[in-house]
Amino acid sequence: MKMVWMSLVLVALMGILNAEGIVADKSERDLICGMQPYKNPQWVTEIELRNGKKLHFISVKCMMLFYYKNDQWDDLGLLGTKDPIVALKIQDFKSLRVIDAKKAYYVFGSHIMSSKGDDLVPFEYEKDAENFMKENGGRKILTWKDFKLNLFDLLNL
Repeated sequence: MKMVWMSLVLVALMGILNAEGIVADKSERDLICGMQPYKNPQWVTEIELRNGKKLHFISVKCMMLFYYKNDQWDDLGLLGTKDPIVALKIQDFKSLRVIDAKKAYYVFGSHIMSSKGDDLVPFEYEKDAENFMKENGGRKILTWKDFKLNLFDLLNL
């Protein structure tokens, strides 16, 4: 019985260690700030383009600045493309599970900062966002419908 229990624990640990969030290559640079996303794996976000290219960003803030201003990157072949973005992926701050950015809950104004400073801390579940706010401060929980370019410009000051 003890051997079965230890085997189950080992399998569970292997699953946790092999679970990958969003992985950015060491050669990649965030198009907004120029930093290397792989250096802060907990904060890495990803945009998948219609042409199959995947762009990695250092934080939610940088990803969203690109989302709102993607027509500025002519070299990516986005100009004249209808709906060039097919997926926005982020990682749950608690579990690092990859989730759809449009379905997440974001804590605004907490004491926890990304490498870009003031940022939004993403969660898959609202309850996790609420618990995070109790422990780390925060002014408000936001959802996708609350996002506007001026929010990200403000965070970027």
